Parts: sequence; structure tokens; C-alpha cells
Amino acid sequence: MAKNTSKVLSKQAEPACTSGALCEEIQKKAYYIWEAEGKPSGKDWDIWLRAEKEVCAAVKK
Repeated sequence: MAKNTSKVLSKQAEPACTSGALCEEIQKKAYYIWEAEGKPSGKDWDIWLRAEKEVCAAVKK
């Protein structure tokens, strides 16, 4: 059971997109957030998720 759980967890830790215009927009947004927060170290995943959420919310409008 532990093997199955680790596979699920590792899949969840991957970005939702890997290419395309949406992914490019998320990358740009994440970079701007990172710069605005003073280029913090170790917050890359939190910043990516925040950017993804903001970009996806804007697309849905």
C-alpha cells in the first residue's frame, strides 16, 4: 500500500501543465510573484501554485 501512496503523492507534486500557452502564463505570473516577494528561496512550489490559481481564475472569467 505504501508504494501506491507514494505514486499518488509524486503525481500530485507535478505541475498541472508542462507546455503550451497556459503554462507559459503561469510561469510568467510565478516569476512576477517571486520578484515581488523579494526573490525568496525555497518557496518555489507555493509561488507556482499561487500563480496557477490566479491564472486559472482569470481564464474562467
